[in-house]
Amino acid sequence: MRAAAAAAISFLMLSALGVASGCVPSERAALLAIKGGFSSDPDGRLASWGAAASGGTDCCRWDGVVCENATGAGHVTELRLHNARADVDGSAGLSGEISPSLLDLPRLAYLDLSQNSIGGGMASPLPRFLGSLTNLRYLNLSSTGLAGEIPPQLGNLSRLQYLDLSLNDGNLYSGELSWLTGLSSLEYLDMGLVNLNASVGWAGVVNKLPSLRVLALSDCSLAAVASPAPARANLTRLQKLDLSSNGINTSTVDAWFWDLPTLQYLDLSGNSLSSPFPGALGNMTGLQVLSLQGNDMVGMIPATLQQLCSLRVMDLTVNHINGDMGEFMQRLPRCASKNVQVLQLSAVNMSGHLPKWIGEMSELTILDLSVNKLAGEIPQGIGRLSKLSRLFLHHNLLNGSLSEEHFAGLVSLEWIDLSVNSLTIEIKPSWKPPCKLVYAYFPDVQMGPQFPAWIKHQPSIKYLDISNAGIMDQLPQWFWRSFSDAVYLNISVNQITGKLPSSLEFMTSALAIYLGSNNLTGSVPLLPEKLLVLDLSRNALSGPIPQEFGAPELVELDVSSNRIAGTVPTSLCRFPNLLHLDLSNNNLTGHLPRCENISSPGLGLTTLVLYRNGFSGEFPAFLRRCTSMTFLDLAQNKFSGPVPEWIGRKLPSLTHLRLKSNMFSGSIPAQLTQLPNLQFLDLADNRISGSIPRSLAGMTGMTQEHLPLTLNPLTGYGASGNDRIVDSLPMVTKGQDRSYTSGVIYMVSLDLSGNNLDGAIPEELSSLTGLVNLNLSMNNLTGTIPQKIGALQKLESLDLSINSLSGGIPSSLSDLNSLSHLNLSYNNLSGRIPSGNQLQALANPAYIYIGNAGLCGPPLSKNCSSQTQSNTTSHVGLHEDKGLSDTLSFYLGLASGFVAGLWMVFCCLLFVKTWRDPYFLAMDKACDALYVFVAARWAKCR
Repeated sequence: MRAAAAAAISFLMLSALGVASGCVPSERAALLAIKGGFSSDPDGRLASWGAAASGGTDCCRWDGVVCENATGAGHVTELRLHNARADVDGSAGLSGEISPSLLDLPRLAYLDLSQNSIGGGMASPLPRFLGSLTNLRYLNLSSTGLAGEIPPQLGNLSRLQYLDLSLNDGNLYSGELSWLTGLSSLEYLDMGLVNLNASVGWAGVVNKLPSLRVLALSDCSLAAVASPAPARANLTRLQKLDLSSNGINTSTVDAWFWDLPTLQYLDLSGNSLSSPFPGALGNMTGLQVLSLQGNDMVGMIPATLQQLCSLRVMDLTVNHINGDMGEFMQRLPRCASKNVQVLQLSAVNMSGHLPKWIGEMSELTILDLSVNKLAGEIPQGIGRLSKLSRLFLHHNLLNGSLSEEHFAGLVSLEWIDLSVNSLTIEIKPSWKPPCKLVYAYFPDVQMGPQFPAWIKHQPSIKYLDISNAGIMDQLPQWFWRSFSDAVYLNISVNQITGKLPSSLEFMTSALAIYLGSNNLTGSVPLLPEKLLVLDLSRNALSGPIPQEFGAPELVELDVSSNRIAGTVPTSLCRFPNLLHLDLSNNNLTGHLPRCENISSPGLGLTTLVLYRNGFSGEFPAFLRRCTSMTFLDLAQNKFSGPVPEWIGRKLPSLTHLRLKSNMFSGSIPAQLTQLPNLQFLDLADNRISGSIPRSLAGMTGMTQEHLPLTLNPLTGYGASGNDRIVDSLPMVTKGQDRSYTSGVIYMVSLDLSGNNLDGAIPEELSSLTGLVNLNLSMNNLTGTIPQKIGALQKLESLDLSINSLSGGIPSSLSDLNSLSHLNLSYNNLSGRIPSGNQLQALANPAYIYIGNAGLCGPPLSKNCSSQTQSNTTSHVGLHEDKGLSDTLSFYLGLASGFVAGLWMVFCCLLFVKTWRDPYFLAMDKACDALYVFVAARWAKCR
């Protein structure tokens, strides 16, 4: 007995020793071959493979390797090589190839290579040999950079329960999906971003997978797939269905899932569903998450939703409910009202008032009712939502005042946005909110005139926006200390006073700071290291721009409309990421830096606004390197020299060019026609001569209408871009100076006025059919007005005044239905003025045609003779001679009378002393008074 027991113990010890001695040698060799297939391992994920300190030959102890323990044979069953750092720091993880040596792991049941860079960043095909790993039950190749057609051999994996091929940048595709029918054990299938556009009958295929619990086919291009619905849904275990972002519409949507009682998660967001909400939704009694956001569904939700007692999340954002908020809330399942955690109804055209009982939804964590037409006051009961972490009510018609009671119980609140309403916050300065806000957006919410002291007790705020809040107070000393860790800071468009600190370098987390449109003093401070956006515009800052002011990654800098003086430092050339630069309306002088000693091949500027300063010199040479420039404004400076021809070659993306009110000379370079996107050209008030190039008709950017930019809701909080950085741009149109806001971005305008241009107006300009403003006034243009000018149907303002144009006014001018301003004064035009409803409706008609003696007919009082009416063309010369003779006689008589009267006064003053002395005494007093007045006013102005 003892011998038998000893033998048994020896056998067990040997067995244990065998297990401890390592995995199967052939599989260890296979693992080393798999490691060799990866060309890069930046995180040392496979460092333990083969290393003595990590088990040496015992591959079962290697990182990511799991071996079989039941039989003690040491077979490798799992490879867990998921790249967990990808979501943390963007690590690429393993790169290289999936080695065929995987076939030498016959017991392999689990393979996870997700979020690695298979192929080393290059698209790599999905290996066909994976279909031979017949023991696989888990296969995850998501976010690995795979490409090409999914091999049908995957259908051989009959034991596979989990398959994830999602998020491969849309480079994977599948023709027919018949290979899926071989995966009879499949419970989880995610092929998000796999192109299934050619997979006709996909619904019928997946219906043959009765074990499916999760089906995710988001963004798979299923819109064009005419997939008939199965006669009977076979997916009786399905719990999660994700068909989001496929463009599915009412003609192709498969209704087989509407009555699946097992479904707990349904995501149809980002499609084109345009039907009413189906009543069959009420059959999904187990539904917990319902997302239909980003569709065109119309009408109120069905009353059958009362049966969805398990509902936790509802997202109907961007649909057309078009109903009353109170009615909508009544249709929500009352049995789930105290369990609903997320309610997102943004942009659904909802009206009415917030129900007072909303405070009873005690489990709410996210409430988004933004971008609707909700009116009235916010009920105080909302302050009882103790679990609410995000509250979005922005862009509504809400009014009234918010007090401490509205926030009293919001202990979990982290994100709040109440902007674009008519709300007022009246909170005592001593009150301390119970929450710890991280995102606090209150633009347009009135909290002044004193600076809101309660935010002092919210040091956790990373994103703060209290712009346009009616604050007329001094910036408190605690402000910079309390928000030293802020990422986004916006206190613009108030009347805040105080002096900026000389340095903001202590704000180490700051990415964007908006302080514009206040009354702040001081100078441009030293900037935080990570700062990307700085807006100091419309303040009272003075002093020079610092030679070095930090923020090496700066993207946008706006210091316009201050009192900044001096020259532009060369350090501005050393910002490789700078896109938008606005130095306009300051006291800057001198030449701009040439940026010659910069190592980068080009400057990234896309917007440069320098108008209303004292810059001098020739056209800035460094702009040759700004090949991405779209908006360039050098107006109202002292630049001189020719407009360079290289603009057409070096600035191919230019859309707006303003050189107004400088001293540019020479001719208009024909190379400007090489700018296909140019839609705004202003060369007014310079010394440009020569003729207008006929080739300007090639500027295709002036042949189309440019629509306003749409605000991106994700970046709308103080977001920059051209629509903001040129938010107040003066221009002359409709006969007066106007300050255009974001409209200048889509204004199509050509202004060449106030120069020395001669020759005729090219007929080709009539092809610039997108023009809204055309100003050629105050030049020396001759010839006739182009006959086809009526083709400019978008034209709102036309000014051809103070030239030497002759001939008649083209009848096509009456076809300009959008025209609201016309000025043809002081030319040599003649003949009958065309009739037309639009021309007759123009204001101040007499001024439009003044200085053209040959014009006749309404609205002028001068009638056209019967002879002129019958044959105007053949008798133009006769009428011109007669008009000239009458005019000459009038002016000769006027001159004779003036000379006679002048000599009579002179003789009286010369010979009559009683007149002479008082006259000259009065003149002396008048001169003295005028001198004193002018000197006083000049001193006051200085």
